[in-house]
Amino acid sequence: MGRRLVISDIHGCSKTLNALLQKINFTENDTLYFLGDYIDRGPDSSGVLDILINLKENYPSVFPLSGNHEYQMLKAEKEYNDASFYYFVKNLARSKDLLNKKRKLRKKYLKFMKSLAYFAELDDYFLVHAGFDFRKKYPFNDAVGMLNIRTFKYDKKKAKNKTIIVGHSPTYYKKIQKQIKAKKKIIYLDNGCVYTKPHRLYDYKKLGKLCCYNLDTKELTCQKNIDI
Repeated sequence: MGRRLVISDIHGCSKTLNALLQKINFTENDTLYFLGDYIDRGPDSSGVLDILINLKENYPSVFPLSGNHEYQMLKAEKEYNDASFYYFVKNLARSKDLLNKKRKLRKKYLKFMKSLAYFAELDDYFLVHAGFDFRKKYPFNDAVGMLNIRTFKYDKKKAKNKTIIVGHSPTYYKKIQKQIKAKKKIIYLDNGCVYTKPHRLYDYKKLGKLCCYNLDTKELTCQKNIDI
């Protein structure tokens, strides 16, 4: 049996992702889960998707989930007119590299994003991008909650007493470590890989790493951003 590994919130940082994959020495014996938000903000959204598509094609044990940024991209592609969609991708998402010469989403990226599930349930874990709104009767059918919720209370019954691993909310590195050490039932894994410069909300000096969590050994392996 190989390792069970989880990586969260890459946000267009392909070089950092490649460096982390080398650092953890990912092999075909391992199972690797990604928690979404592969695109936008960083400099190479297409590069990240190319890596993930290649991994998924060559390793049957690679499972990428959807993040809110993939969901928003699909929603914009479906609902916006051509001019508005181009503006959204170029200026808001900062992911112009996802488009072809006709300013449409490249087919392979569209297909990939449409294929993404919202959560994964393991024997001892739930994996999801943002979390679960356990106030809802059916939280596992609530796509909006799974992709966007920021804080939520753990529900032992609905969560089947399983630990929940999430991304989405940038979390300082020491806090991630403390959550793991304390065996918290909710572990936030997103260390804000793209936040490498002064920010109005976050202390960027405590962010800027892409993290991988080993579900079995509880080991945390991180790679400092080398894209920005």
